[in-house]
Amino acid sequence: MRTTLLCALALGAAAFALPASAQDTETMTVQSEVLPYCSELTVSSVPMNLGSLTGATGQVVTDFNSAPESTREISAGFYCNAPSKITLDADPLLNDEAGTIQDSASFTNRVDYTAVLKWRDLQGSASSTLPDGQEINAPQANTGTIVLTLTDPVTSNNLRPVAGDYSGEIHLTISLTQ
Repeated sequence: MRTTLLCALALGAAAFALPASAQDTETMTVQSEVLPYCSELTVSSVPMNLGSLTGATGQVVTDFNSAPESTREISAGFYCNAPSKITLDADPLLNDEAGTIQDSASFTNRVDYTAVLKWRDLQGSASSTLPDGQEINAPQANTGTIVLTLTDPVTSNNLRPVAGDYSGEIHLTISLTQ
């Protein structure tokens, strides 16, 4: 019995013996990349309703504040994860069905305005009186709601607009600069 007990103790001690100290530490580098990206810009195809362009006297209104929709949220949560450039271009409101205006000293088929774009802390505007749009630079990643507001309706030489339907376009391009 004594031999059995000694063997059991020897086996138990061997089970709890610590291995020899052979430890080594290495560092491994891992890497990846994130490509520049802008989320998809989807704009509603429903036209903005500016209401009547003239007031009680037949002259162009001084602002679109009473219009059903002079401000529109273009995109909620739009983002670019790298520097980007926004190009905003506004075409005038035209009455294409009016044809040639006979009394062009008194009447017009064109109403100009200013389009103001706000994207988080960035803001810029483009006037339909200018042939080229406005560039707005986003020097770093940006995210947030894009809002477009139309302001300052005006006619050249304070001419009265002829009756009819007017329409124009706003061109918005957001592109990466990297």
